[in-house]
Amino acid sequence: MRSRLFTRILSLPTTIACSISLAFGCGAPQTVAVTPPQPLDEIVQFRPAPDIDAPAVDSAELTLDQLLTFADAHAPAVLAARAQTRVADAELVGAQIRVPENPEVTVAGGGRSVGGHTGFEFEVAVEQRLEVFREPTFRLAEAEAQRALAEAVVDEVRWAVHVEVHRLFVDLLVIEERRQQAAGFVEFAESLLLIAERQVEAGEAAPLILLVARADVEQAREAQISANETDAALRSRLAAVAGWPGAIPELVGTVPEVVRAPGLDGLTETMLVRHPTLRRHDAAIAAARANLALQDREARPEPLVGLSYGREAAPGPEPEANVWMFSVGVPLPIWRTNQAGRARAEAELDAAGTDLSAAERTLRGELEQAVIALDAAADRVALYESGVVPNLEANLELLRRAYELGEVDIHVLSQTRERLLEATAAFVDARIVYFESVAVLEGLVGDDPWLNDGSGQ
Repeated sequence: MRSRLFTRILSLPTTIACSISLAFGCGAPQTVAVTPPQPLDEIVQFRPAPDIDAPAVDSAELTLDQLLTFADAHAPAVLAARAQTRVADAELVGAQIRVPENPEVTVAGGGRSVGGHTGFEFEVAVEQRLEVFREPTFRLAEAEAQRALAEAVVDEVRWAVHVEVHRLFVDLLVIEERRQQAAGFVEFAESLLLIAERQVEAGEAAPLILLVARADVEQAREAQISANETDAALRSRLAAVAGWPGAIPELVGTVPEVVRAPGLDGLTETMLVRHPTLRRHDAAIAAARANLALQDREARPEPLVGLSYGREAAPGPEPEANVWMFSVGVPLPIWRTNQAGRARAEAELDAAGTDLSAAERTLRGELEQAVIALDAAADRVALYESGVVPNLEANLELLRRAYELGEVDIHVLSQTRERLLEATAAFVDARIVYFESVAVLEGLVGDDPWLNDGSGQ
């Protein structure tokens, strides 16, 4: 035992010198300063203001801000994304431990026989591996960058939920207008049926007109059923997306004005700064850089320090010897210098940069297409707004009075009513398409597209 320990001590200076020379000969890794991206709320103020309280689930009415606030806290997609951040939190806990490994205690015992004499001897040793090249600091930086990436994923989901809730809210306001118009057509058709019944009873018209009048009532009621079905489906979808328990209460708000899209250059500039997907890719690049810096540090040798105590038996009457020994071991980085880890980290960094470039190019193209689609939808809405739709109630009243006075017959009236019904449905559909295009544009820009345009919505 003494010979082995003495050999370790005698060879220690040479071993340390060789190891240090080889370690620094591998090239000092570059220190990468990792700056995680800011949280989304610091750049993009979600439309629900910070002072908006989440509504109670038994509320009779809901505003857009209240619903957005509730969805940001209770949407299933957001809750699932936030749950995934616990994995990053767990890695952060591990990275905060400054010592790489637990100390190792070795106990050995046995006997020594010399000249027919046998004596008992034992040894106790404690060894601890150390990281002397700031590996714990780099490991903590990498874990923090991964935590920032997880938060960026959450922000991406939050924004997607925000856009979807906003879209459904506006769609429901538009559908409510359709329901009211459908109810008006039903009332109009029923009033015509009453007039037709009086005319038939008075002998002023043939009973055949009742078939036309009743068919018009059925068609109007069918349109009303369709509008109610669409309203119920959208409310169900909104409740599922926002995480609202039960049925969505009455929505309070006004349908935004229909305007054309802002300039593409300004929208592109805003998108590049605020779009959560691009920010997630930025966070992925930061995490990849932090990992590469860590892997470079992991290639450095980690010395092993130890302290041992041994009691050695002596032959004959000689007293037993107590031996204290301090040891240092340094791995020789000859064959393995974490080549696989560094190569993998470099590949992940390159892939993260490629993903960012590809995402940016894709979003630029989608943004241009969204602007074209929104302007076309706005033009279609303008066509209907300049026609008979805005004066629908007045037109229906004129038709009713003309029929009651005998100025038009039931067939002309039915055809005119059907044309008005189709035009009204087409007008509502055009507005829905427009606001769907607004939602797409909002999702791409990462904020209200008209926020800095001066027009607002």
